[in-house]
Amino acid sequence: MNTRSFREPAFVAVAAMVVIVAAGCSSPSSTTALSSLSGPEKTTIRVAALPSADLAGLYVAEDEGLFARQGLRVTIEKIASSQAVIAAQLAGRVDISAGSYIPYITAQAEGARFHILAEASILAPGTRLLLTAKNSHITSITDLVGKRVGVNGTNSIGTLLISELLADHGLSSKAVQFITDQGGFPMMPSALETGVWDAAFLAEPYVTLAEETYGERVLADLDQGAMLNFPIDGYVATHDWVQAHPSTATAFERAIQQGQAIAQSNRAAVEAAMAKSDGLAPGVTALMALPDFPQGPVDRTRIEREATAMLQFGMLGPDSASGVQQGTLAESMISS
Repeated sequence: MNTRSFREPAFVAVAAMVVIVAAGCSSPSSTTALSSLSGPEKTTIRVAALPSADLAGLYVAEDEGLFARQGLRVTIEKIASSQAVIAAQLAGRVDISAGSYIPYITAQAEGARFHILAEASILAPGTRLLLTAKNSHITSITDLVGKRVGVNGTNSIGTLLISELLADHGLSSKAVQFITDQGGFPMMPSALETGVWDAAFLAEPYVTLAEETYGERVLADLDQGAMLNFPIDGYVATHDWVQAHPSTATAFERAIQQGQAIAQSNRAAVEAAMAKSDGLAPGVTALMALPDFPQGPVDRTRIEREATAMLQFGMLGPDSASGVQQGTLAESMISS
């Protein structure tokens, strides 16, 4: 059995104090200025989310009944990647998405209007890794040249993190062939085992599942170099949706902030929520590494950092350079 280390949880008492404080306050995000004393305009909402420990704040909020306390009934629909749900969200078939910022930053640069309600996760050791099969001959980053690398989404956070890893070793992102698995993280460990690709980008808890079930090996932890503590996921709605449902947005943010606080300080709650959500065995949830779960207002500098990296690796066109460099692209996704 592989035994990767994980961060020790803070005392549960701290989580209780944070939740008590959060319950008595509005979410600090910019949409709180739109909140009213009335209940949510829409009480049943659909949230499209990746099956990932990065979104533990969401799963904890659901498991602990935090949405219900805000007058919301939340239906969580699993998706393979954020990119897969953007069209549905723009068409109004999905209220909120939970996943990588990257496709939303791309869409914003192309003229869409999205709003980041809250941050979900920040990269931490062991949470986003590049793995190979247990019998693979790939033992170094340079061995990846000409090889197939599985990712959960085209031009995704996986593509970006791996591109930076390759650059740190003097290689172009074109040195590898990125292949998207339409099934996302749950399908990828078995695909790596059967040789569909030579290496795979995985998030927790599927990193641990891959190690424990198939003996797959870690080639690189992506929390390194320029990507150390990199912002990963967030909770996003369209600008129009937030404008039409300000009290619903604020109620969602309150519950998420409380869920984030619990996820950051109570590992047991995260394990229980992820086990229930993904049907995982205790042997997996007990070993999975956890990211950091930011709380409070969306940090503009973190979103700017994401956009800057995207521009660097050609995930944003040169016509976006001014908006990235001046910070207006990131600001447009945060201000109400």
